[in-house]
Amino acid sequence: MENEQIDFSVEYQDTNGVVFYRNVKAEDVAEAKQIMNQLHPEAIIRAVSLVPNEVIGNN
Repeated sequence: MENEQIDFSVEYQDTNGVVFYRNVKAEDVAEAKQIMNQLHPEAIIRAVSLVPNEVIGNN
């Protein structure tokens, strides 16, 4: 059985100190971090937050 993908918001900082946010679908926080590390290996992940269903319209 496959695990459900959950929406996470990841806050990360580039080497210039600029902070970005990106929503990713992952099974858990660890996978969300792994996805961002693969996309932006030089970035520092500052936070990972669960995106509530109400915010993305999945009622």
